[in-house]
Amino acid sequence: MHRAFSVLVPTVRHKRYPWKQILPAISSPHSSIMNLRFSTLASALVSTSAWAPTTHMELSTVGSKVYQLSSTARLTRRYLSSIPLASTVAPQEDITTPAGNPIADGCVVSSFKGGLIAVRVEDDITEVLNNSPEVFDTTNSFPTVSKPSSPGGDLIGRQVVFDQGQTGLVVAHRPPIAFVYTGSNEARYEIEGGAKVLDSLASVDIQETRKFVDCFGRSLGTDDDNKDNGDNLRRPIFAPIPKISDIALINSPLVTGVTMFDALAPIGKGQNMLLIGHDIQDMRQYVCDLVSMQLKSTKCVYASTIENKETVEMLTKAGFMEDLVLVSARNMDGMDKASIAAEATVTAATACSIAESFALEKGMDTLVIIDTIDHHKSLWDSTTRVLVDVFGVDAVVKGEREGAASSEMRAFFSSLVQRSAQYNQKKGGGSVTLLLLITIPKIADTDGEMEFSPEDFAGAPKKVKDRIDLLVQRKVPLTAATLRKIQIPVPSDAEGVRRLALQHVDDLISMSDGQIWLDEELEKNGRCPAMDFQRSVTRIGIGADTESRADAPAMRRVVEGLRLDLSQALDTAGAVVATNASKNQARNALAWLLAMHQPSSRGARKLSESCVAMLAASKGYLGDSIDKGAVAGTSAGDEIMSSLLDHVTRTASEAMQAIDKTNDLTEENQQAIEKSIKSFFS
Repeated sequence: MHRAFSVLVPTVRHKRYPWKQILPAISSPHSSIMNLRFSTLASALVSTSAWAPTTHMELSTVGSKVYQLSSTARLTRRYLSSIPLASTVAPQEDITTPAGNPIADGCVVSSFKGGLIAVRVEDDITEVLNNSPEVFDTTNSFPTVSKPSSPGGDLIGRQVVFDQGQTGLVVAHRPPIAFVYTGSNEARYEIEGGAKVLDSLASVDIQETRKFVDCFGRSLGTDDDNKDNGDNLRRPIFAPIPKISDIALINSPLVTGVTMFDALAPIGKGQNMLLIGHDIQDMRQYVCDLVSMQLKSTKCVYASTIENKETVEMLTKAGFMEDLVLVSARNMDGMDKASIAAEATVTAATACSIAESFALEKGMDTLVIIDTIDHHKSLWDSTTRVLVDVFGVDAVVKGEREGAASSEMRAFFSSLVQRSAQYNQKKGGGSVTLLLLITIPKIADTDGEMEFSPEDFAGAPKKVKDRIDLLVQRKVPLTAATLRKIQIPVPSDAEGVRRLALQHVDDLISMSDGQIWLDEELEKNGRCPAMDFQRSVTRIGIGADTESRADAPAMRRVVEGLRLDLSQALDTAGAVVATNASKNQARNALAWLLAMHQPSSRGARKLSESCVAMLAASKGYLGDSIDKGAVAGTSAGDEIMSSLLDHVTRTASEAMQAIDKTNDLTEENQQAIEKSIKSFFS
């Protein structure tokens, strides 16, 4: 069926979005768009800039195809003639030297200042892709190619050459639009015309001497970093995720040095873990604790997805810069938000490629910290706005309701999240562990003072309206605090943004191996780290006849009953009548929290120290201190734990060293440590 529609397009090319048509549809937090389960459109369009002067463009759609009706319109459908690659590309601006066969033609439909280009690719390239090489990963860090075993269609990572000579790589693909990042200085201005997509993958050259590189692996450090030591590696920036046949079971812990993390949400080597919170500085301090524990045995790669001098200073102050690889986004002055997000996406991918090369080629355990993946969502939202620009809001909403956008989004994020692996011996036996930082908006302070009316919930579901009517009848003020307490969405703009962010986090959680959730309210109550144990968990996939664990055996032996005690204490909190049982449960929970209390500024604990603290709590040695008010967060509590750890380290040194060496706690060593703990409290 042929249907014509009009799209309003601002003359500013990098802000060509029909905001006036879209804003009314999402102004209510209860609108149909906002209620889409995987509503990438709602989150993409909820934050908009001022409306720019517009020109008018008429498009006609037949299925997914877009044809030009006006010869003066800027959107054109072109097919490139052959491009003499070697003669038109300036070597100093190359991401990598383009070397491959064209598999698709396209034309620029939108450009963003800073290097992100939206290219409309030939509609049906499935047959071409099926006949092009498919990437198969081998032990060599640069994959070999073979004929594909199944139809393909994802262009992410492919090289692109524009008819003006610039090169780029595809950072997101939402057929038929490919989003290409050029990364060159010239690309900070607009690129127009046509483009060719090649079958080759853009790659990064890896030198072990390079400690500080940009998003394409080019040195940002001293001249010594550029010295060729003859042991260079090479790997595609967007390498394929590991196959099941390439990986082994997770059975080795990556000790974080944060007792609460290691006890309640341990990370296994080869896993991916989300670190979720509202205070990025606090999160980075805990990351420093983790890195300090791993530098001696693990190759650490830190991806700073935005140019951040504070991050460099933090790593330098901690003494890490000589021992890890820092992959950093470059100066982003003058770049559009979408291009900044594209650079951040490439930065994260390059960090993974560097770690994978060391894991595959040298059999090393590697750790990649992505700080942060917030910009990946920003890039995804930018691609959604371009789709709305080209195809119209109705077509994009229809695609979301049919599930197309959610599957595309999962594929986009999975291409990063699922690059973690514990490789089997055939693949070198190394591992890639991912720690991905993601921030969520703080609870708006102004909402607490605002009182809402029933009219603010006009677009809410009937069940919500009924609950609101009941509150009004009982003359309960409709404040943000009241609504949050009974889990009714607060109808404010700030809360709407926060709700969309939380929904996105839920989507990421479903793709990950686990998450550590740092809660704002718990932080206000003095918990350090402010970890919500109910929302923090590690997931391990096992079969009926296999065993796989992420935690250290030593920690496993001393945390029995931890979650149960914390849960029971939470269930009985606020009880009108306190029984002896409930008092004991609260006492036990306070002992656990004292043992795990660890502000980010205190530094990391050795595994042996964490075991001592948890053993003291589990055996009841901290009970008397709790009764005297020495709880977590007090100076008395800090003094007791510090003195206890010093005492046991001195008097049971052999047992402590054995734990740190083997990650295990034998019965003999446990008896020695318990004897030392008992002597401290006697």
